[in-house]
Amino acid sequence: MTIRPDSLAAAHVLRHAIAIGPDSEQERIELGIAEEIPLTLIFNEFHVHAVMMVTPLDLHDFVTGFVLTEKIIACATDLVSCHIERHEDQLTAHIRISGADFSRLIRRGQRLLTGGSSCGLCGVTSLEDIATVTPSLPAYSIPVAAIRKALNALPAHQVLNQKVHMVHAAAWAAPDGDIHYVREDVGRHNALDKLVGILSQSPRDPGRGFCLLTSRCSYEMVEKALTIGISTLVAVSSPTDRAIQIARKADMTLIGNARSDRMAVFCGAHRLIRPETVEMMTT
Repeated sequence: MTIRPDSLAAAHVLRHAIAIGPDSEQERIELGIAEEIPLTLIFNEFHVHAVMMVTPLDLHDFVTGFVLTEKIIACATDLVSCHIERHEDQLTAHIRISGADFSRLIRRGQRLLTGGSSCGLCGVTSLEDIATVTPSLPAYSIPVAAIRKALNALPAHQVLNQKVHMVHAAAWAAPDGDIHYVREDVGRHNALDKLVGILSQSPRDPGRGFCLLTSRCSYEMVEKALTIGISTLVAVSSPTDRAIQIARKADMTLIGNARSDRMAVFCGAHRLIRPETVEMMTT
Protein backbone atom coordinates (compact mmCIF):
# COMPACT_ATOMS: atom_id res chain seq x y z
CA MET A 1 0.00 0.00 0.00
CA THR A 2 1.32 3.44 -0.92
CA ILE A 3 2.28 5.62 2.04
CA ARG A 4 -0.06 8.58 2.29
CA PRO A 5 1.60 12.00 2.37
CA ASP A 6 -0.71 13.81 4.77
CA SER A 7 -0.83 13.36 8.51
CA LEU A 8 -3.90 11.69 9.95
CA ALA A 9 -3.60 14.08 12.88
CA ALA A 10 -4.74 16.89 10.59
CA ALA A 11 -7.82 14.98 9.49
CA HIS A 12 -9.57 14.28 12.76
CA VAL A 13 -10.13 15.71 16.21
CA LEU A 14 -10.99 14.13 19.56
CA ARG A 15 -14.32 14.99 21.12
CA HIS A 16 -15.96 13.88 24.37
CA ALA A 17 -19.41 12.37 24.52
CA ILE A 18 -21.67 10.47 26.88
CA ALA A 19 -22.33 6.87 25.95
CA ILE A 20 -25.63 5.46 27.18
CA GLY A 21 -25.73 1.69 27.45
CA PRO A 22 -28.64 -0.76 27.07
CA ASP A 23 -29.50 -0.47 30.77
CA SER A 24 -29.27 3.34 30.72
CA GLU A 25 -25.83 3.30 32.29
CA GLN A 26 -23.75 6.28 31.26
CA GLU A 27 -20.07 6.55 30.45
CA ARG A 28 -17.96 9.48 29.41
CA ILE A 29 -16.01 8.54 26.29
CA GLU A 30 -13.63 10.15 23.83
CA LEU A 31 -14.27 9.73 20.11
CA GLY A 32 -12.31 10.54 16.99
CA ILE A 33 -14.33 12.80 14.69
CA ALA A 34 -13.41 13.48 11.06
CA GLU A 35 -12.80 17.10 10.12
CA GLU A 36 -14.81 18.72 7.35
CA ILE A 37 -13.54 22.12 6.28
CA PRO A 38 -13.94 24.36 3.22
CA LEU A 39 -11.36 24.19 0.44
CA THR A 40 -11.43 27.15 -1.96
CA LEU A 41 -10.13 26.32 -5.44
CA ILE A 42 -8.43 29.31 -7.05
CA PHE A 43 -7.12 28.94 -10.59
CA ASN A 44 -4.25 30.99 -12.00
CA GLU A 45 -4.19 33.37 -9.02
CA PHE A 46 -7.58 35.05 -9.42
CA HIS A 47 -10.40 32.75 -10.62
CA VAL A 48 -12.34 31.30 -7.68
CA HIS A 49 -14.01 28.27 -9.24
CA ALA A 50 -15.53 26.41 -6.30
CA VAL A 51 -15.56 25.91 -2.56
CA MET A 52 -15.68 22.24 -1.61
CA MET A 53 -16.16 20.72 1.82
CA VAL A 54 -13.42 18.13 2.32
CA THR A 55 -11.53 16.08 4.87
CA PRO A 56 -8.04 17.65 5.02
CA LEU A 57 -6.22 14.50 3.95
CA ASP A 58 -4.54 13.71 0.61
CA LEU A 59 -5.52 17.13 -0.67
CA HIS A 60 -3.15 17.18 -3.65
CA ASP A 61 -4.72 13.92 -4.79
CA PHE A 62 -8.16 15.49 -4.37
CA VAL A 63 -7.26 18.54 -6.45
CA THR A 64 -5.74 16.39 -9.19
CA GLY A 65 -8.76 14.09 -9.27
CA PHE A 66 -11.19 17.02 -9.14
CA VAL A 67 -9.68 18.86 -12.11
CA LEU A 68 -9.62 15.61 -14.07
CA THR A 69 -13.17 14.48 -13.30
CA GLU A 70 -14.49 18.02 -13.86
CA LYS A 71 -12.83 17.97 -17.30
CA ILE A 72 -10.80 21.07 -16.47
CA ILE A 73 -7.66 19.30 -17.70
CA ALA A 74 -7.25 16.24 -19.89
CA CYS A 75 -4.45 14.46 -18.02
CA ALA A 76 -2.56 14.80 -14.74
CA THR A 77 0.52 16.29 -16.40
CA ASP A 78 -1.62 19.26 -17.51
CA LEU A 79 -1.77 20.38 -13.88
CA VAL A 80 1.13 22.85 -13.81
CA SER A 81 1.22 23.32 -10.04
CA CYS A 82 -0.86 23.22 -6.89
CA HIS A 83 -0.03 24.88 -3.59
CA ILE A 84 -2.34 24.41 -0.62
CA GLU A 85 -2.51 26.82 2.31
CA ARG A 86 -4.38 26.46 5.59
CA HIS A 87 -5.49 29.41 7.71
CA GLU A 88 -7.27 28.21 10.85
CA ASP A 89 -10.40 26.42 9.63
CA GLN A 90 -10.10 27.29 5.95
CA LEU A 91 -8.05 25.82 3.12
CA THR A 92 -7.06 27.40 -0.17
CA ALA A 93 -5.72 25.53 -3.19
CA HIS A 94 -3.75 27.76 -5.55
CA ILE A 95 -3.92 25.86 -8.83
CA ARG A 96 -2.11 26.75 -12.03
CA ILE A 97 -3.14 25.32 -15.40
CA SER A 98 -2.24 26.17 -18.99
CA GLY A 99 -3.66 29.18 -20.80
CA ALA A 100 -5.82 27.05 -23.09
CA ASP A 101 -7.30 25.05 -20.21
CA PHE A 102 -7.84 28.22 -18.21
CA SER A 103 -9.61 29.97 -21.08
CA ARG A 104 -11.97 27.02 -21.43
CA LEU A 105 -12.62 27.07 -17.69
CA ILE A 106 -13.43 30.79 -17.76
CA ARG A 107 -15.89 30.29 -20.59
CA ARG A 108 -17.62 27.59 -18.58
CA GLY A 109 -18.00 29.90 -15.58
CA GLN A 110 -17.61 29.25 -11.89
CA ARG A 111 -19.70 26.86 -9.87
CA LEU A 112 -22.83 28.54 -8.57
CA LEU A 113 -22.93 26.85 -5.18
CA THR A 114 -20.64 25.59 -2.47
CA GLY A 115 -20.09 21.88 -2.98
CA GLY A 116 -20.89 19.86 0.11
CA SER A 117 -18.83 16.82 0.99
CA SER A 118 -21.77 14.62 -0.01
CA CYS A 119 -22.30 16.45 -3.29
CA GLY A 120 -20.46 15.72 -6.49
CA LEU A 121 -22.35 18.04 -8.80
CA CYS A 122 -23.36 21.10 -6.74
CA GLY A 123 -23.29 24.20 -8.90
CA VAL A 124 -22.78 22.47 -12.22
CA THR A 125 -25.08 24.23 -14.67
CA SER A 126 -25.27 21.37 -17.17
CA LEU A 127 -24.67 17.64 -16.98
CA GLU A 128 -22.79 18.03 -20.24
CA ASP A 129 -20.09 19.84 -18.24
CA ILE A 130 -19.03 16.58 -16.58
CA ALA A 131 -20.36 13.93 -18.98
CA THR A 132 -17.65 11.42 -19.81
CA VAL A 133 -17.10 10.34 -23.39
CA THR A 134 -17.55 6.58 -23.32
CA PRO A 135 -14.01 5.17 -23.31
CA SER A 136 -12.79 1.87 -24.68
CA LEU A 137 -12.31 -0.16 -21.52
CA PRO A 138 -9.95 -3.14 -21.34
CA ALA A 139 -11.40 -6.62 -20.90
CA TYR A 140 -8.95 -7.86 -18.28
CA SER A 141 -10.39 -10.66 -16.16
CA ILE A 142 -10.98 -10.21 -12.44
CA PRO A 143 -11.37 -13.30 -10.23
CA VAL A 144 -14.40 -13.22 -7.95
CA ALA A 145 -12.11 -14.52 -5.22
CA ALA A 146 -9.93 -11.41 -5.62
CA ILE A 147 -12.93 -9.14 -5.07
CA ARG A 148 -13.84 -11.08 -1.94
CA LYS A 149 -10.24 -10.83 -0.74
CA ALA A 150 -10.19 -7.06 -1.22
CA LEU A 151 -13.55 -6.58 0.50
CA ASN A 152 -12.28 -8.48 3.53
CA ALA A 153 -9.01 -6.53 3.59
CA LEU A 154 -10.45 -3.03 3.06
CA PRO A 155 -11.38 -2.20 6.69
CA ALA A 156 -7.78 -2.68 7.79
CA HIS A 157 -6.66 -0.15 5.15
CA GLN A 158 -9.16 2.50 6.26
CA VAL A 159 -6.79 4.07 8.75
CA LEU A 160 -8.80 7.25 9.29
CA ASN A 161 -12.09 5.41 9.57
CA GLN A 162 -10.60 3.23 12.28
CA LYS A 163 -10.29 6.38 14.35
CA VAL A 164 -13.54 8.15 13.46
CA HIS A 165 -15.92 5.45 12.13
CA MET A 166 -17.64 7.88 9.78
CA VAL A 167 -15.71 8.43 6.55
CA HIS A 168 -16.05 6.92 3.09
CA ALA A 169 -13.28 5.16 1.23
CA ALA A 170 -12.41 4.56 -2.41
CA ALA A 171 -9.79 1.90 -3.04
CA TRP A 172 -8.01 0.34 -6.00
CA ALA A 173 -6.95 -3.29 -5.97
CA ALA A 174 -4.86 -5.35 -8.39
CA PRO A 175 -6.34 -8.43 -10.12
CA ASP A 176 -5.03 -10.61 -7.29
CA GLY A 177 -7.10 -8.67 -4.76
CA ASP A 178 -4.19 -6.83 -3.14
CA ILE A 179 -5.18 -3.26 -2.28
CA HIS A 180 -2.62 -0.68 -3.44
CA TYR A 181 -4.36 2.66 -2.91
CA VAL A 182 -7.01 3.83 -0.46
CA ARG A 183 -8.30 7.35 -0.11
CA GLU A 184 -10.77 8.51 2.56
CA ASP A 185 -13.05 11.49 3.05
CA VAL A 186 -16.35 12.44 4.67
CA GLY A 187 -17.60 12.89 1.10
CA ARG A 188 -17.90 9.84 -1.12
CA HIS A 189 -17.25 11.93 -4.25
CA ASN A 190 -14.19 13.47 -2.62
CA ALA A 191 -12.80 10.05 -1.73
CA LEU A 192 -13.15 8.90 -5.35
CA ASP A 193 -11.64 12.13 -6.67
CA LYS A 194 -8.65 11.52 -4.40
CA LEU A 195 -8.30 7.98 -5.74
CA VAL A 196 -8.50 9.23 -9.33
CA GLY A 197 -5.82 11.75 -8.44
CA ILE A 198 -3.34 9.18 -7.16
CA LEU A 199 -4.12 6.71 -9.96
CA SER A 200 -3.51 9.41 -12.57
CA GLN A 201 0.05 9.70 -11.27
CA SER A 202 0.65 5.97 -10.80
CA PRO A 203 2.42 3.64 -13.24
CA ARG A 204 -0.34 1.10 -12.64
CA ASP A 205 -3.07 0.66 -15.25
CA PRO A 206 -6.41 1.47 -13.53
CA GLY A 207 -8.23 -0.81 -15.96
CA ARG A 208 -6.26 -3.87 -14.94
CA GLY A 209 -7.62 -3.90 -11.41
CA PHE A 210 -10.85 -2.80 -9.79
CA CYS A 211 -12.21 -0.02 -7.62
CA LEU A 212 -13.99 -0.50 -4.30
CA LEU A 213 -16.46 2.05 -2.90
CA THR A 214 -17.76 1.98 0.65
CA SER A 215 -20.70 4.14 -0.41
CA ARG A 216 -23.72 4.06 -2.67
CA CYS A 217 -22.96 4.22 -6.38
CA SER A 218 -24.86 6.99 -8.11
CA TYR A 219 -24.26 7.75 -11.77
CA GLU A 220 -21.63 10.44 -11.18
CA MET A 221 -19.48 7.88 -9.35
CA VAL A 222 -19.51 5.78 -12.52
CA GLU A 223 -18.66 8.89 -14.57
CA LYS A 224 -15.71 9.69 -12.32
CA ALA A 225 -14.40 6.12 -12.49
CA LEU A 226 -14.65 6.11 -16.28
CA THR A 227 -12.54 9.28 -16.40
CA ILE A 228 -9.46 7.31 -15.34
CA GLY A 229 -10.34 4.12 -17.26
CA ILE A 230 -11.51 1.97 -14.35
CA SER A 231 -13.24 -1.02 -15.90
CA THR A 232 -14.59 -2.76 -12.79
CA LEU A 233 -16.41 -0.87 -10.04
CA VAL A 234 -17.51 -2.57 -6.83
CA ALA A 235 -19.78 -0.82 -4.31
CA VAL A 236 -21.06 -2.00 -0.95
CA SER A 237 -24.46 -0.45 -1.71
CA SER A 238 -26.77 -0.62 -4.71
CA PRO A 239 -26.16 1.49 -7.81
CA THR A 240 -28.84 3.76 -9.20
CA ASP A 241 -30.57 2.87 -12.44
CA ARG A 242 -28.78 5.69 -14.25
CA ALA A 243 -25.44 4.38 -12.96
CA ILE A 244 -26.28 0.95 -14.39
CA GLN A 245 -27.26 2.44 -17.75
CA ILE A 246 -24.02 4.44 -18.03
CA ALA A 247 -21.89 1.49 -16.92
CA ARG A 248 -23.63 -0.83 -19.38
CA LYS A 249 -23.13 1.63 -22.23
CA ALA A 250 -19.42 1.88 -21.38
CA ASP A 251 -19.11 -1.91 -21.01
CA MET A 252 -18.01 -1.42 -17.41
CA THR A 253 -18.34 -4.24 -14.89
CA LEU A 254 -20.59 -2.86 -12.14
CA ILE A 255 -21.07 -4.78 -8.91
CA GLY A 256 -23.30 -3.67 -6.05
CA ASN A 257 -24.41 -4.90 -2.63
CA ALA A 258 -20.91 -6.29 -2.34
CA ARG A 259 -20.08 -8.47 0.64
CA SER A 260 -17.43 -11.12 1.03
CA ASP A 261 -20.02 -13.90 0.72
CA ARG A 262 -22.46 -12.38 -1.78
CA MET A 263 -22.56 -9.66 -4.44
CA ALA A 264 -24.74 -8.61 -7.36
CA VAL A 265 -23.31 -8.03 -10.83
CA PHE A 266 -25.42 -5.54 -12.76
CA CYS A 267 -23.43 -5.55 -16.00
CA GLY A 268 -20.06 -6.58 -17.41
CA ALA A 269 -19.98 -10.14 -16.02
CA HIS A 270 -17.68 -11.17 -18.87
CA ARG A 271 -14.71 -9.77 -16.91
CA LEU A 272 -15.34 -12.02 -13.95
CA ILE A 273 -13.72 -15.39 -13.58
CA ARG A 274 -16.43 -17.85 -12.45
CA PRO A 275 -19.31 -15.33 -12.77
CA GLU A 276 -21.75 -18.17 -12.09
CA THR A 277 -20.84 -17.87 -8.41
CA VAL A 278 -22.25 -14.33 -8.29
CA GLU A 279 -25.90 -13.35 -8.11
CA MET A 280 -26.76 -11.79 -11.44
CA MET A 281 -28.98 -8.71 -11.64
CA THR A 282 -29.69 -8.02 -15.31
CA THR A 283 -33.09 -6.34 -15.38
